[in-house]
Amino acid sequence: MARKYPSKPYKIIKEKLSGTNTYLTSFIFRQGANFYVFSYEKAGVTSYTFVDTGDSQYRNQLLSILKENNIDPSNIERIIITHRHSDHCGLADILAAGPRAKILAHSNFRSFVEGEISQEERTWLGNLAPSRLRECDIVYLPQSERRKSVSISGVDFPSLMEPIEIGGDGKLEILACPESVPTHSPDQVIALYSPRSNPYIYDKKHSGFLPTDDILFSGDLWLMTGPLYDRSLRSVYRRLKFGFSRLRGLISGKSSFRRNPREQDAQAKEALKRGFCLVRVKPGHSEEFIGSRIIPQSLLADSDLLLELGYPDNADKSILSSKHLLPKIADIKEKAYSDFVRELRLWIELGYTISDVSELLVRIYKEQGGGGRLVEQDRKERRARLKATLARLRDDKVSSDELCKLAETTLPKLQAIQ
Repeated sequence: MARKYPSKPYKIIKEKLSGTNTYLTSFIFRQGANFYVFSYEKAGVTSYTFVDTGDSQYRNQLLSILKENNIDPSNIERIIITHRHSDHCGLADILAAGPRAKILAHSNFRSFVEGEISQEERTWLGNLAPSRLRECDIVYLPQSERRKSVSISGVDFPSLMEPIEIGGDGKLEILACPESVPTHSPDQVIALYSPRSNPYIYDKKHSGFLPTDDILFSGDLWLMTGPLYDRSLRSVYRRLKFGFSRLRGLISGKSSFRRNPREQDAQAKEALKRGFCLVRVKPGHSEEFIGSRIIPQSLLADSDLLLELGYPDNADKSILSSKHLLPKIADIKEKAYSDFVRELRLWIELGYTISDVSELLVRIYKEQGGGGRLVEQDRKERRARLKATLARLRDDKVSSDELCKLAETTLPKLQAIQ
């Protein structure tokens, strides 16, 4: 169920989670600052678990927003903070005022609460005072060698606590982002929800459940679209303030003129992109999208080809026309096609119908659009690659009739999308 508010800067999507009596309400804000609320029965009372809290600019609106959606702040059990930025933790003190509410955050979040933050961070605080959080019940989650790490595409994401039971049906696991320089924030966590006992195993069908029943709350680690900024005086002032701060850093030699977001937490981002055959991703900014390893493995943009060949992704693309590289490029594309066909077969084995698979491909195609300057061209090329791959599959005499028919019915749907 979705409700849109044309006159308001957010929309709300409420859904019942597969195989459970738990509901998830997604609060999607036009300028980002999403937060998510699990609702479930516990001891005869509707209780809540929040993932992030929204931006501090909505301090005067938060309680009315919750009331409109029948969420009682006094029954909040826990609030998971994905990282310290004010558009993610800016309203934590309000939500944590209830008698049962605990804030769960990475141990590095303590320095933010205690005021040990950089001048650049202070620039973006807006009307958030970290000192307000000192009165809250905060559990700082340290990384411990006694707890297991979760390996996602060969990268270890430390588990910060035992999985949290959500409504008696599902489990929510809090994972730390592997350390990285540069990083988006030193206290990043992600949260993975699953109605199954093991959300990382997809080698066999799980009765009644599909991979897209799992939900990854990615904070700012994995985004399709970054924050949008309005033209209000407040927003312009903050961006000007940040620009002067960056200029001072440049003059003093403490920062570079341009930061490439691709470089932040690159290993972790790549692991998430390649670590799931399919997963629903609830990001900190913009709407839910489908994460699938079929995208980096099979829908190769020119920048992906450059990396596969050992060049930087921003190298001159004319390199790809070099005659001596053509055999290597052909091999890379052949492997990408084989991986694509294998993944589609796996989806069907895991319980998706041909119609389901077609709709998933259409959705992936739609979501490979837009984005910032660095990714828009890549996504345009991935769209073209998906159509070319399906055209080949349609005409592939070796492939099954089922997959050929899938390609034949899906291609016109993609071609109809502007």
